[in-house]
Amino acid sequence: MSIMVVDQQVVHYEVFGYGQPVLFLHGWLGSWRYWFPTIERVAENFRTYSFDFWGFGDTRLGQSTAESIQSYSDQVIRFLDELGIDRVVLVGHSMGGMVALKTAINHPKRISRVVAVGAPIVGDSLSWLLKLTDRPVLADAFARVPWFRRYMFRMFLGETNDPAVNEILDDSVKSSSTTLRRAVGSMWRTDLRPELSRLTVPALIVHGGRDEIVHPNQADLFDNIPSAEVVVMPESRHFPFLDEAELFNETLLRFLRQDASRAAPRRMRARQNSIVSR
Repeated sequence: MSIMVVDQQVVHYEVFGYGQPVLFLHGWLGSWRYWFPTIERVAENFRTYSFDFWGFGDTRLGQSTAESIQSYSDQVIRFLDELGIDRVVLVGHSMGGMVALKTAINHPKRISRVVAVGAPIVGDSLSWLLKLTDRPVLADAFARVPWFRRYMFRMFLGETNDPAVNEILDDSVKSSSTTLRRAVGSMWRTDLRPELSRLTVPALIVHGGRDEIVHPNQADLFDNIPSAEVVVMPESRHFPFLDEAELFNETLLRFLRQDASRAAPRRMRARQNSIVSR
């Protein structure tokens, strides 16, 4: 476990491997930990980083920080500054995917490539269950019943084979009701469509065809974005990197290894044993 001080607040992060830097961003209710099976594979060829967002996992809120998509994007840049990393590949899931895209759009000189997995581009695409936690009374109730929060997150995770699933679930109950409510509220009220035309760095957009948390139709919003490649994994739900880990890792590593000048964006549909152009 590594820590750094950002804005007078301790931030928990982890580092593995050697090579070109890749930064993994987690989603709502999670922490860096659920990315670990993917990180293990990617760290064979790259230097991987991951941290906990403000208010999640083992990173607490500072007096000058807040739970919002913009604040988390700022945290990414501050994190890179503290480590002296000029350019990085961002890989974000769900809320982290929204943060990754916003950061790549606003800081193209710092982000060489971006991967968004199950990311809501239009916040209204979130499931009704997540939207309910934007209400203070329900958010408080959700926070006061840890076993229910663990149960819900376990449902989101699906049938993961990660032996440390209990650690992942333990991290899911560390956030306060205020953090949960404000983070969901920020996602719900964010609409990245007006900003997508400014996305110039190579992008990989991955969605699970059976995602019940973020509607898979969010992939359609990238049809006219030249820098974006879209992959739909029909057998996956909200966590494609856990549901179809081998296929996801192959797709991710292929994208990471591409030379930017030779990248050929295209729309694709992924299947369990193959990827077929569409």
